[in-house]
Parts: sequence; C-alpha cells; structure tokens
Amino acid sequence: MENKGWSNKVFVSLLLLMLWVVPSQPVFSQNSQVNLEIELSQVLENSQVLSLTGLGLNTDGSGPVLISGFLENLTQESIRNLYFEFKMRGAKVGTILELTQKNSRPFSLGPNQSVYATNNDLANDRIPGIEENISFNGGLTSAGEGMINNLSGSTSLPRDIYTIEVSVFQVTNEMGRQALASASAEIGGGLSFFDASEIYLKSPGDVAGTEAEITNPYPQFSWEGESNTTYRLLVVESNGEDSPESLLQSAKSSSPTSSGGSLLQFENLDVLIENDSYQFPSSGVQALKKGKLYYWQVITTVQMSGDTEERSSEIWSFSLSGTESGGVTIPEDQNVREVLLQLLGEERYNRLNESGYKLGEIEIDGQIFSGPIAAQQLEMILEKIRNEQIILNN
Repeated sequence: MENKGWSNKVFVSLLLLMLWVVPSQPVFSQNSQVNLEIELSQVLENSQVLSLTGLGLNTDGSGPVLISGFLENLTQESIRNLYFEFKMRGAKVGTILELTQKNSRPFSLGPNQSVYATNNDLANDRIPGIEENISFNGGLTSAGEGMINNLSGSTSLPRDIYTIEVSVFQVTNEMGRQALASASAEIGGGLSFFDASEIYLKSPGDVAGTEAEITNPYPQFSWEGESNTTYRLLVVESNGEDSPESLLQSAKSSSPTSSGGSLLQFENLDVLIENDSYQFPSSGVQALKKGKLYYWQVITTVQMSGDTEERSSEIWSFSLSGTESGGVTIPEDQNVREVLLQLLGEERYNRLNESGYKLGEIEIDGQIFSGPIAAQQLEMILEKIRNEQIILNN
C-alpha cells in the first residue's frame, strides 16, 4: 500500500481515533492489573465527516492531538512483557486491519506506574515514560486493501458499521499469552464515515442535458443524503446563454429566502431545508412556467477537522410541459374525497360527481391553493376533523 501513501502507523492512529469516537463497551480486566482510559479531542467531537488527511493522520506522528490515553499499573510490582493488539472489521467487507506488537518489542510498567500518551506518540513508536519502543507486525488485510483502493483517492471512510477491538496482553513462560484488558466499539452513527459529497438527486427531472419533462408546476424535489443535515435547494431558469453552473453559482451568491434573502430575476427557489424533500410552494417563489427549462441543485456544508467544506450534488434539469394556463386540477385521492364528504355532505358531493365537476382550487384564510398543494391542505383539514380540532355541525 505504499503507493497510496498509507502506513501501519497511520492506521494505528486511525484505530485509536475510531475506538473512542463513540462510547465503547466497558474495559474489562481479568486480574485487575491494568487500568486504561482514553479521551477524545474537541476536534473530533465537532467533526461531521471523518477525513483522514483533514485530521492530520497522514502526517506520520506530527499531526494534531486527537486521542490522549492513560495507562496505569494497579499493582505494587512491575508488569513485564506487555503487548498491544488492534483489529478492525467492517460489516460489509470483513476484517480490514490486524496489528500485533512485535514479539521482540514488548514494554513494561513499573510498580504503580502510570503513563500518558497521544496518537502522535504511538505513531512515533513510543510512549512517554516507557523505555522500550513500540512497533507492530501486520497491517491491512486483503479486504482492507480492497476497501482503500475503492476509495479512488477519497480520504473519507465509506458508509459501514465498523467494529474495533483493542487488547493489552502479557506473555510469560508460565502462563503463555494472558489478556489483561480489552475493549471494543461499534461505529456506524455519530460521525459520518462516508464521503459527504454523496447527495443523490431523485426527482424531478434527470441529469442536466437529458431533456426530462414534467407536467406538475408544483413538483416534489427529493434527494438522498445524510440525515440531520441542513440542505440548500436552488432552482434557476435557463436563459439559453449561461451554463447551468454559472447560473447556480450566481444564485448561490445571494442569501436563501428562508434566511432573509430575495430571489434573483432568474431564480425560482432558494431555501434551507432540514429534510431530504421539498414541495415547490404556490406562493413566496417565482412560479414555474410552461415550456421553460430549469436547473436545480442541492448543497450542504459539513464540519471537517475544525473547518467547513461545501459539498454539492449533481445538477439536474427539467422542463415544464402539459399544463393549461387556467390552472391545475387538484388530484383527488381517498383522503380528498373523505374531506369533501365531511365538508359538503354526501348528497351535495354526489350531485357534484354526477355533474362531472373538476376541483380546481380552494381558498383558506384569503390564500388560494391549487394542484398538489391544495390536496395537502385538504388532508390537513381532514386530520384536524379526525382529531376534533375542527367541529362540523350538521
């Protein structure tokens, strides 16, 4: 793996880093000889994405202090021939990394001795207060090498559930190998162990240039991305001259309307959303027009190693066609029919059906709604009727 710039030292630091990103199982001690405590730095606690280079794990023992550890001998006697062992597994790929301290390089703890070390100390093959140098055999397994190669230059770990196992053991002639303390952790939540640029657009339209068409002037924008994230949704109208990239970049230079900004002349929508979908509203925006081509993109900002970085989705496009200038018929599903029965009564509703009516728009508190937005408003009214928040007389 030298061609990728990764070393065992880097991954030793990574193992310790990941072990304490989330609470681990309690350390157990078979003979109460060793106490082990680890503390996580604020840099990691505030990061949303685990970037190996951003955290300085490729600086070969000279990066920021991410992990500090406290190791203590609880006995009145020296403990000799101590070794560390690290293992890392991914639920999807299996065992990724195996590291065992070299047989020829054990370390010792004096009576009641306690030592303090950081990830940089371990990467430099030493623990302050211990005379012996620390070095390891092993490294990436074939599965681990495959995972790293599949990153294609990215320095963020792929989405998976990772299990880390760390143990301290002693080797003696009388007892052979004897575990003194061990801990394990399962990682899959908390930090985003994947490339945060993975925002996958789902609808409406398709990749810019595919000439996708829609018929609904109030489309539902949806995408797939990380949860608990604020997204910025931009929709702009093509002018036939500027590229999609330049139009969206210009739109991005102004503040979103949800943050007090205003829409530019060619900008139809610019909002911040705490979700992965958004219904194009009927007011507060510039309406989509029949025959026009539109571009849209989703953007988010992630915290990485004390700094922020902007990540964007692909640019998709669609054109609006098939609508009539007089408005859009409200789609009538079971919920819409039920609320109309509640509001109009069965007799009047049946007469309207026999006349072949079309539900065009509704007015609530002076605001007019049409299309899918109107259907949503009716469903909200139905829910309030069911919860007796709205009481209808006979």
